Amino acid sequence: MTTMNTTGQHAITDGSFGSLPTKILQHASGARAEILVRGATVLSWTAPWRDGWAGYIDGYSDEADFQLQHGGRSAILFPFANRLKDDRYTFDGATHEMGLQFPVDKEVIHGHARGHDWTVVAEDVDPAADAVSITFAFEVRPGDVEGYPFALDATVRFDLTATSLDLTLTYRNVGETDAPVAAGWHPYFTLPGHDTIDGLSLRVPARAQIVNDADLIPLPGDAAYAPMDADLVHETLEGVEYDDAWDRLVPDADGVVRTLLTDPATGDGLAVWQKSGTLLVFTSDALERKRESVAIESLETTTDAFNRPDRADEVRVAVGQAKTFELGVHVVRGQQG
Repeated sequence: MTTMNTTGQHAITDGSFGSLPTKILQHASGARAEILVRGATVLSWTAPWRDGWAGYIDGYSDEADFQLQHGGRSAILFPFANRLKDDRYTFDGATHEMGLQFPVDKEVIHGHARGHDWTVVAEDVDPAADAVSITFAFEVRPGDVEGYPFALDATVRFDLTATSLDLTLTYRNVGETDAPVAAGWHPYFTLPGHDTIDGLSLRVPARAQIVNDADLIPLPGDAAYAPMDADLVHETLEGVEYDDAWDRLVPDADGVVRTLLTDPATGDGLAVWQKSGTLLVFTSDALERKRESVAIESLETTTDAFNRPDRADEVRVAVGQAKTFELGVHVVRGQQG
């Protein structure tokens, strides 16, 4: 356990989560984030809430909880996100059978990077900078995981500002053949004063909902996209259950897509942002900690993209090519906040 930063300076310190090492980012403002080296997994994020401070990430309760990987809390989803139909995919004419990454999983899901140590390759506590920053690196090589014979070098940079936690996920194909990649982030969010998500408002700026089969795999072809005339809006989430994704996201004037999770009484809350991709909402009904928080997952593309001809260009990473996915979350204040 650590205390709030009271020095008025940016800092990065070492911590622990049981036997597992962590990095603690402390912003001069008092904002704070703790990140496990294993999986580059965000355990907590503290930022302003009205006249005080609050935690917004619903992370793992202890080391044993993390090792079980129930829910994939704040996981970096890499080299693929969500599911693969029948636990396999075909790429450039070759069909690959994927193995389970974790014993708790009932299916192939979310890649294997979440269960391995990443390497800290850069830290930045420049007092003149707006953010405290740390960069973790991870590599994938043929033979590391069953069914994924490709070579990638990846980094994720976390930037902690006074009011936001931002991620830049970059990966490069360092192998001898093109590779499929579909990455994302799987955080669970909560707001102060709400023991459940039932009293929270949700707005997703999208123009299509992904239509899934009973196994949560998108339907083939155009049947996977149900057009929408306006944003998805729930004044409260009471009675609403989702493990669903939205596509054709609509950016604000600055080119950034913002999904809002707010207190309907004030408009105070969070904006989960991304510049591209799809957005998945999971109301955590299937978890032991049911509806205590909601997963709002920024994803590069839709579930089972490796198997979809309409997503083939999105997932292909050519030899030597690098791609970057930018995303994050920041505090918002309503007019009554």
